[in-house]
Amino acid sequence: MKPIIIFFLFATGYSSCSQKHEVISEIKLEYTSAMCQGYCDYTFIVNKSLKEVIKTPGKLIQSPELSVKKDTIQLKKNEWQQIRQSFALDSLRALPKINGCPGCNDGAIGSLQIITNKDTLSIKFEGPNPPKTIKSLTEIITKETFNE
Repeated sequence: MKPIIIFFLFATGYSSCSQKHEVISEIKLEYTSAMCQGYCDYTFIVNKSLKEVIKTPGKLIQSPELSVKKDTIQLKKNEWQQIRQSFALDSLRALPKINGCPGCNDGAIGSLQIITNKDTLSIKFEGPNPPKTIKSLTEIITKETFNE
């Protein structure tokens, strides 16, 4: 009888621990701006092994010489760890879904999506002014992108 009880306790304890562990599979960061010339929309898709950067020219003020650019960058293990350590999921969940006034005054709209094995967190913010909770994350992901 004791082995059955021990097995039951071990099995329920193991399953409750594994349910608490949340794994991030992808982070998607987007910046869109309707009133801009040149490359206006930037999309960053990041997972533990790569970062994809997509630059899209403006649609309202068109530049025919520009085309969509895509770049895929392999991430080192420490780079994913740095990204992952730059924010806390609980802090993101505490943020409102919309922060500031995204798109007001024709400014850029920032959008962050974090996809986990449990759910998807989505936050919108004023492009140049992300909430403090995600500022470090946005800086790491966009590093060396906007100073071209």
